[in-house]
Amino acid sequence: MAIAVMRKLRLAAISSDRDSILNALQKTGAVEIKPLSDKENTHRPQADTDALFSCLERAERALGELEATSRRFAKEAKLEYPLCKDGFEISYDEFMSAKEKRGEAEELIEKIEALLEERKEAQAELVKVRRDALAAKPYAEIDEPFIEFGNTKHVKIQLGAMPKNKLAETETALGDMAALSVSGAGDTVAVAVAAHTSVAEQAEEILRGALFSVCPFRKETRTGRELNCALLERENQLNEKIKTGEQAEYGLAAQIRALKVYCDSLAFECEKAAESGKMLATERTFLLEAYVPEGSEELVENALKEVTDSAYVSFLDVEKDETPPTLMRNNGVVKNFEAITNLYSPPNAREFDPSTVMAFFYSLFLGFIMADMGYGLLMALGGGILWYRGRTRDGGLKRLAAVFCIGGAFAFVWGILFNSLFGISVLPFKIMPDLLQMGDTEAKVNWSFLGIPIPALLVIALELGVFQLFAGYVCRAIQAWRRGKITDGILDGVVWALFSVGVGLALAGFVEEFHAKILVYVGGGTAGVTLLVAMLTAGRKEKLLGKFTKGFGAAYGVINYASDILSYARLYGLMLSGAVIAQIVSGYALTGWNGSTGMIVSGNAGLVVLGIVLLIAGHVLNLALSLLGAYIHDARLQYVEFYGKFYEGEGALFTPFGSRHSHVWVPVAPLPQAKKAKKIKIKENSRASVKI
Repeated sequence: MAIAVMRKLRLAAISSDRDSILNALQKTGAVEIKPLSDKENTHRPQADTDALFSCLERAERALGELEATSRRFAKEAKLEYPLCKDGFEISYDEFMSAKEKRGEAEELIEKIEALLEERKEAQAELVKVRRDALAAKPYAEIDEPFIEFGNTKHVKIQLGAMPKNKLAETETALGDMAALSVSGAGDTVAVAVAAHTSVAEQAEEILRGALFSVCPFRKETRTGRELNCALLERENQLNEKIKTGEQAEYGLAAQIRALKVYCDSLAFECEKAAESGKMLATERTFLLEAYVPEGSEELVENALKEVTDSAYVSFLDVEKDETPPTLMRNNGVVKNFEAITNLYSPPNAREFDPSTVMAFFYSLFLGFIMADMGYGLLMALGGGILWYRGRTRDGGLKRLAAVFCIGGAFAFVWGILFNSLFGISVLPFKIMPDLLQMGDTEAKVNWSFLGIPIPALLVIALELGVFQLFAGYVCRAIQAWRRGKITDGILDGVVWALFSVGVGLALAGFVEEFHAKILVYVGGGTAGVTLLVAMLTAGRKEKLLGKFTKGFGAAYGVINYASDILSYARLYGLMLSGAVIAQIVSGYALTGWNGSTGMIVSGNAGLVVLGIVLLIAGHVLNLALSLLGAYIHDARLQYVEFYGKFYEGEGALFTPFGSRHSHVWVPVAPLPQAKKAKKIKIKENSRASVKI
């Protein structure tokens, strides 16, 4: 439940050592370079970023082409594809050595580009050949060279193609003015029309109306039969050439892994070039500043000692007007819930990390919504298996799986309290009130609240909301106290937390089944007194009229408070919908309704099979839909109702230099925690510097 304190690294070294120093900083996984402001007699280090990025784009294009072609060829030829999924693990030494193998990688890229260019040329020619073959098809039975269909002094000859169904009407329309010869038996036939020059234009008009198209091969010395054979042969040659090229690329598929390593190595070189723009340089030296988590100073110093002995290094406290990046330090359980907070907004480095408190409430509410032993077990097992499979590295799916696994444990406990196993009561006891009235008395479903019967679980959901709002105001107080604002923490946090206690007690007192009427007076009195204190002190920092308006605003805030509590009714609604579906599915499949027999125990083979299908499909679908709704609405309660009481956010997550990779995963040792003794020493000597 803490955010790491950031220290500021300031480093000055010889420019020739810059590359090796950046490599050393990347290896630590503990440095995020920050931009420096321009200073007199300095300049930005020069780096050919355009050339590097161009090289990276070229390598990524070649990689994408090689993967796509190899996968397609393997599928069509029914061959094994040497799959190399992104995210495979490599050592730091292998990653850094990829730069030394640039010649091999570039040679591979050139081969891929050459094969791609050949295939593109062949595909472009194939399109043209197929187009010509389609146009030449009607003339396949012509045994005279096309060039012989030429005009004479008094006769104009037209060679072309037209729809076969237009022949009869065309012959009738032409009559004696032209001679017509037909070749071919398809839907489109070749037609040669000879007409005297005096009526040629009239004949052409009739032909145009019959969808006659002039032959595009009039200058060909080959016959129609020869042309069709030649085009078909060329089409086969081009298809074979394309297939051979794809086969050649498939032969390079084994090098996809090496090419992916090279691409990420190039990306790191691009990052180094881009980050150089944040530094300053003189004629022979360069200056770098970076954020380093407290406790990692020694790690960084030792890494630098391995590559240079002429660098000056100092670690400084971050200035108050600086906004350092955020690095959350949580245990293995709470760390899984950081992603939920980050979806809303990462905390800023000046506030405390709410993930621990939020993790408890998120799991509590997730379990309450599911509230079934069977669903809880499935969530815990499914989430646990997914987490275990990805346990060696961080990832969004791994974290989400852990959240559902933990939520499943809470759902199992709530399921025991509600005596529900896939919607069926299996235990001899029930601690919580009934969710639905299933033949029992109304008293087990509803409570009398101010004389009005309302669902008992709705009251419990609202009380859970009051509990979380109480925690939110406590967090507000802690936030203020961490910044030395003791009075603000008491009046803006503790007072409203006590108000929440009063509201919670009063709600419980209004339930007649509790027989605790005194809670109404105790809770109402607590809420009234704390509200009065809040109204009188809300304008303590204002002048004159501002004091009154602020006090009125505090009173008006009670309406928003009531609205926040009512938002937690969604817990009951989501729980109700899932429970109803679970009971219906299990009822029809197993227990039956109103004395009837469930399908599975009916003895009818057909009904047994149908019942099993209903049981599995129904509960799987219900679990999936309930989880989706629970995930979204549970997060909304954290973001709006809970975080709205104290959370600031707007932070930027700490992103170590060189830690972003598209294809590979390079393991980095966990960052060391700050030691208390070292922390005190740093505070006493905040500008300590060492020469390496």
